[in-house]
Amino acid sequence: MGSEWSLVFFTSFVDLGCGLFVALAINEWFSINPQVRWRGAIAVLVALALGGLSSVLHLGHPERIFGAFSHPTSGIFIESSMIAITGICVLAYIFALKRNASHQNLKLITLIGAIPAVILAFAVGDSYVMASRPAWDTLVLPFAYLGSAAVLGCFAYRILVVSPSEHLVTQLKLLTQGLLVIQAVLMVAYLVALSNAPYSDVSRSATQVLMGGFSALFWGGIVIIGLLIPFGLTTLKKESVAPVMSATLGLVCVFIGAAAFRVLMFNLGSTVWQFF
Repeated sequence: MGSEWSLVFFTSFVDLGCGLFVALAINEWFSINPQVRWRGAIAVLVALALGGLSSVLHLGHPERIFGAFSHPTSGIFIESSMIAITGICVLAYIFALKRNASHQNLKLITLIGAIPAVILAFAVGDSYVMASRPAWDTLVLPFAYLGSAAVLGCFAYRILVVSPSEHLVTQLKLLTQGLLVIQAVLMVAYLVALSNAPYSDVSRSATQVLMGGFSALFWGGIVIIGLLIPFGLTTLKKESVAPVMSATLGLVCVFIGAAAFRVLMFNLGSTVWQFF
């Protein structure tokens, strides 16, 4: 893995920030829980800042990142631009809250900010789609990153909601369960893509993932911690565990699961590095 650990945290934190900001936009448009606004906006900024810092730490010469801005088609340019635009929208949202802006203006700001947030969540996965690396040559990757952002955003939003109604709790549980199922389907789709990838090699095969050297990472980190435990937490009754506690544990688990998928992806794609 080496320096790729910084990219694991970069994409994970960015997905968290993007997912939460989209959740704030939905919260604003449907006037669900006004109390979540301030804490949610600050949390988004923190997540994006941690993601940006992780990205910079990946570079051997961070000062040279400005050179990427002269290449608008590069992945770094797209990611940096979307982070900047999303961050500006979050700051505009905070400024509007500070000035007690009208609800209509708040809705407009979050709608505008949600667009680059969705693009960013997709782009951080799309950057790794490369024909030169068979294990990465599939559009399942960016959709998996997008799904990860949605799940992370749901759990983070649930933590920040103040005194949610029973109806809202039920709706959030159903939404989260649906997103976890979609994420599970995407994991299966990725295994299918691995099985059908060109230039097959046992080191990056589905068999290696399911029963080989990466099986513990896949079954333990992705399936059990990243999918099954969070899904189970959404089925608990309110009397058995505090909603905030279950949401917090769920967020930790899905974050671990997201990181585990990225570690798996990097290991599967690294088998060609020895030629460079």
